[in-house]
Amino acid sequence: MANLDIRYVVRLGALAAAVAMYLILLQSDVLLLAMPLLVYGIHLGTAMRIRTRSERETWQRLSRATDEFNSVDFDGVLRTAVIRAAELFSVHEVEVEVKQPPRLVRGDANDVLYDGPPAGAPASSGQAISIDLTTSADVASLGELRLLIHGGQITLSERENYTLSTFAAALRTAIRNATTFTETKRLSEINARAAAIDPLTELANRRKLTVYGEQVLATRPPNGVTALLLIDLNHFKEINDTLGHSAGDQVLVESARRLKATAQPDDLVARLGGDEFAILLVGLPAPALALSRAHGLLACLNPPMEVDGVRVSVEASGGVAVASSDGPGKRTVEELLRRADVAMYQAKRNGQRVVTFEQSRDTADVNMLSLGGEISRGIANKEFVVNFQPIVDLGTGDAVGAEALTRWSHPQHGDLAPNRFLDSIERSGQLGPFTEEVLDQALCAATVWADAGFEMPVSVNVTPRSLLDATFPDMVERQLSGREELAANLVIELTESVTLSQLEVVDDVLSRLRGLGLQLALDDFGTGYSSLATLARVPVQELKIDRSFVAAMDAPTETAVVRSTIELGRSLGLTVVAEGVESERQRAKLWEFGCPLAQGHLFAKPMPLAKLMTLLKAGPGGKPGRLAEPLHETGSVIRIPPSRRARGSQQAAEGS
Repeated sequence: MANLDIRYVVRLGALAAAVAMYLILLQSDVLLLAMPLLVYGIHLGTAMRIRTRSERETWQRLSRATDEFNSVDFDGVLRTAVIRAAELFSVHEVEVEVKQPPRLVRGDANDVLYDGPPAGAPASSGQAISIDLTTSADVASLGELRLLIHGGQITLSERENYTLSTFAAALRTAIRNATTFTETKRLSEINARAAAIDPLTELANRRKLTVYGEQVLATRPPNGVTALLLIDLNHFKEINDTLGHSAGDQVLVESARRLKATAQPDDLVARLGGDEFAILLVGLPAPALALSRAHGLLACLNPPMEVDGVRVSVEASGGVAVASSDGPGKRTVEELLRRADVAMYQAKRNGQRVVTFEQSRDTADVNMLSLGGEISRGIANKEFVVNFQPIVDLGTGDAVGAEALTRWSHPQHGDLAPNRFLDSIERSGQLGPFTEEVLDQALCAATVWADAGFEMPVSVNVTPRSLLDATFPDMVERQLSGREELAANLVIELTESVTLSQLEVVDDVLSRLRGLGLQLALDDFGTGYSSLATLARVPVQELKIDRSFVAAMDAPTETAVVRSTIELGRSLGLTVVAEGVESERQRAKLWEFGCPLAQGHLFAKPMPLAKLMTLLKAGPGGKPGRLAEPLHETGSVIRIPPSRRARGSQQAAEGS
């Protein structure tokens, strides 16, 4: 029925020609010879017009079909290709197979019949006319276009082959464009995600926190109270240094999972870097609830984590800052982060789990936060000064040792106690040089009082992080070089937080320290959660009872802790030293319990070396080295066995 209008015109023309010929024949038979030529001319004209119209319609359909390829939708390109090709070439079905990713789309002129992996496509019957979707510019074939004809064989004409090639070329270009767009979009999404997501924990990063936070803070009116919680994992570097960075990553991932599971849906949990996390608390009914929510989030980190077969307990400190509108710039994420940072360091210094930012303490704490950048200068300028607090025999009142206590004589802030700067030192990477400076001053002091006839050990407190440094024993050995005789009079005090002593690196460090001939003491005994486990693991010669138990000896529980520690020390052959003795009553009670040694303000406060030497040389009653009146007459008490420190005191007294 195609080209019906042309056929009707031709037939009418033929009828008119027949009538004309009849009239002509009436005039002459000779004109009959022209009849075939006339009929052939009409046929030829008709065929020409039909072919011209058919070609024009074919190119119009081809143009419409390829126009629909002007899309970057990869799925749309493939689905359009099979429908339009089936329509264009008047075949039963068409399929397009692409190689990357492997996919086959099959359909007819009305709809797509299959779209999926090539291996899963239903088998096709009949003839398949294929054309490869490759040009000389392609490195590899993009795939193949197939015309499927059911029931019989056909051969495409030259024009049809040309049309098919043109269609395939347009499809090739469309596939390349769609593939390029899809890949570009994928990379763009990856980059956008990378710009907003922490790759290790898959939490938001600082950038996303800032963007989201600014949107929340810009809400008018605010949808409840907004606050920011900053969390820092305590002693995380120790996990990295001992178990390795892979274990550290596992701790970070698990911490992130717990925090995200505990946070509210509208909250945003972010990792700022290292072991620092931030949680934007959104829609709080009242500011006071920020602290409660913070405690809940920190509590989720309490249960031990299983890391490479080792149960690791994670402790954390937190700082909370509540958004306010008091002045320009106050309602910004950066300001909340700064305030939360200040509060977090307040928590660390005060031994608290979480602290809320207070405006009244802002200036002072900002000054403290700046200390980290001044530590190198402080070490170089000898601003860290070691004072000494004597350790006294409770019975005789004689000095039997001294503990080195460091102060920072800061040019702007005055004398700073260790709890004001130790965190900054550890975070600054200057712990090694700082410890070496303290050890040098302590050994120099021990040399001075030994030359004066006072054979007293000197105790130096080191942080758990020093014991995780495999080069720490080398530094101690370097300091003892040329004064090896002082090794027996050097006591390294360890805190109970060295529960990582089960780890190989700490065992090796402690073994090497013992090999140098020095002594080990366990400081603040009784305050940790694994005192006995630590004592069983670490080869110490001395226990120090924490001052908090001494101060509360009137309470039954504290009294029991003090007495049991003294008995434990005696049974293990360890020297026991009570810290924080403030009164004669405490001294007498400790002596009654059997505690041999103590230190505290009752005997002397920490003081410079020169003042200590004056005090030792003077002594009450003119006896050098005595800092308090004895509790008993000479010879009335026999201590079995005598403590190492007591023996040193006895030797000094006999020498004088």
